[in-house]
Amino acid sequence: MGHIQLKNVCKSFGSTEVLKDIDLDIQDGELLILIGPSGCGKSTLMNLIAGLEDITSGQIVVAGSDVSDKSPKDRDIAMVFQSYALYPTMNVARNISFGLEMRKVPKDEQDETVNKVAELLQIDHLLDRKPGQLSGGQRQRVAMGRALARSPKAFLFDEPLSNLDAKLRVEMRTEIKKLHQRLGTTIVYVTHDQVEAMTLANRIAVLKDGIIQQLGTPYEIYNDPANHFVADFMGSPGMNFVECIVFEDKLVIHSGSQNYQLSVPCSDAINRSGLDSVLLGIRPEMLTDLKPHENNPYIHEVIFDVEVIEPMGGDTIAIGKWNDTEVQARLSPESGEIADKGFKLQVDTSKAIVFDPLTGQRVR
Repeated sequence: MGHIQLKNVCKSFGSTEVLKDIDLDIQDGELLILIGPSGCGKSTLMNLIAGLEDITSGQIVVAGSDVSDKSPKDRDIAMVFQSYALYPTMNVARNISFGLEMRKVPKDEQDETVNKVAELLQIDHLLDRKPGQLSGGQRQRVAMGRALARSPKAFLFDEPLSNLDAKLRVEMRTEIKKLHQRLGTTIVYVTHDQVEAMTLANRIAVLKDGIIQQLGTPYEIYNDPANHFVADFMGSPGMNFVECIVFEDKLVIHSGSQNYQLSVPCSDAINRSGLDSVLLGIRPEMLTDLKPHENNPYIHEVIFDVEVIEPMGGDTIAIGKWNDTEVQARLSPESGEIADKGFKLQVDTSKAIVFDPLTGQRVR
């Protein structure tokens, strides 16, 4: 029912090309996240699917039907906006049922749908209130309820949580995930928040400059990024990037007044590339306090001069330098208490990746 296909979709505003040959196959029942920095084209892409903007070229197919030239009302897609877009003079029940009224749905069927949706979203006690009497989270639930009442083929969420405070954003994120699991409906969701993307998505499409840089599961995007941009954009705290000289089949780093040679799994690829230096990418959680381990060529003990400590509660971020580049390590709270100059750091390079310093492309 909710299968959406975008085939070589392009969008230009005048001479400015905003989206370039977008190919996406969004499966029925999938929650796909569109993510990227401001101006990357993610909201424009959402508007094209909804029919709020016309495509310049290409094709959009929903449930097997070409909707490229159809108006929004004929696409059977519901959209939840960042601004909620509720009618201020109508109570919650009328806001939810308004679309049904416009479609001449019988009143008893409207009431049944409103009650069902309100119970699902746990806003059944708010049906007589008006939007001005609701909190931000309650308004967002009403906006979702209005979309749900239509029983569309797919839902489009355009940064629906960005106006909420941090705590409420986390709570609503969980509610949206539960809702998707219960309904199994296709959802395309735009966000600039990579934590939101990682926790909600079945798959993530990372956009930059109107081009999909990578499409994959949260695990694939995080652990196997296609290029430097994706690796840098996804993750909190972000991936460390350190330019290293290649020496034989190892990478050289300078830390705590000493030089170290690090083994990496992609050494053969580095040798084939012929590069004299590469950009090492390694996540902070692979730089930790010392732990027992068996002989492992990718486990290294490195002296690390800790310059800044950032306690996070469950762990501690320690900041120092390799090759004059700032590096973040993720330590236990106990180690964070004592981390200082000369701290013994365990470095696990088993998931380290490398990039060409000039192009930013992965060396594979």
